[in-house]
Amino acid sequence: MMNSFALMLFGLLLAQPAAAQNWPNKPIRFIVPFAAAGSTDLVARIIGERLSAALGQQIVVDNRSGGNGAIGTAIAARSAPDGYNYLVVFDSHATNPSLQKNLPFDTVKEFAPIMLIAASPMALVVNPATPYRTLSDLIAAARSRPGELILGSGGVGSRGHLAMARLEGTAGFRITQVPYRGTAQITNDLLAGQITMQMGTVFFVSPFVKAQRLRALAVTATGRVPQMPEVPTVAEQGYPGFEVHSWWGILAPAGVPRPILHRVHAELNRILATPDVQDRLAQLGMAIRASSPEEFSRFIASEMEFWGKIVRDRKISAAE
Repeated sequence: MMNSFALMLFGLLLAQPAAAQNWPNKPIRFIVPFAAAGSTDLVARIIGERLSAALGQQIVVDNRSGGNGAIGTAIAARSAPDGYNYLVVFDSHATNPSLQKNLPFDTVKEFAPIMLIAASPMALVVNPATPYRTLSDLIAAARSRPGELILGSGGVGSRGHLAMARLEGTAGFRITQVPYRGTAQITNDLLAGQITMQMGTVFFVSPFVKAQRLRALAVTATGRVPQMPEVPTVAEQGYPGFEVHSWWGILAPAGVPRPILHRVHAELNRILATPDVQDRLAQLGMAIRASSPEEFSRFIASEMEFWGKIVRDRKISAAE
């Protein structure tokens, strides 16, 4: 006869296929660990709208901002692994572990990566009233006046902050980083001449560049980007191999039945292959990545290792 533990385990094994077969039979939640109208929120809504139609259930976007994404991520980690809760993540998901030492979740063990959805290079922009017309101009000024030039960033450890920290270490200069609560606030102060520069995603800064309200000095892609083809890359301007992208992906709490994860991944693959979604993401300056879960897992691990080293080498901490 089976003992009580064996019976319980057998019951759980039987329950998983049954749960997967009945899924989905109620609304699904997309937890977005950032405020509404930001890039992660836009990705969640574009994908969620199509996934809702594919699954025949409403996708509810639940914005839980704070802690550079850590607050919403903690909520997702505590969510039931029943296939009705997902986390739409930004690049900060892989850098928070090296910046915040007491995160209330394990970035690797408590989540099941599903797909890397899209990525976008960044652009370094200044006010057109400044004398800086090239990256070399800016770096020369920063070298001659250490700490005087000011970068507005989305916070300590944001991708814009870390990209500039990497460039500081590579090119040998020093600037001052001023953290902001939102990207729009950074741009407003840059337009007003209160800060020197901003490192923002191409999708956000390109409209200002096209309107000649901001001047782009460099992009962080391996090649020039279609939104600003006249702007050279950092690599072109003397720093080969320099590449930085923001990225977006989707994860589930660890323990979601595999058939459900496979279904979500398959639906996402179909959604990202549709021309309208490709066009909408391209308009935001995003390139579709559509990885496998295993590829996304390896990608997160590589991002954690790469940026963790930058954080340690540059002595960056969330307490700054």
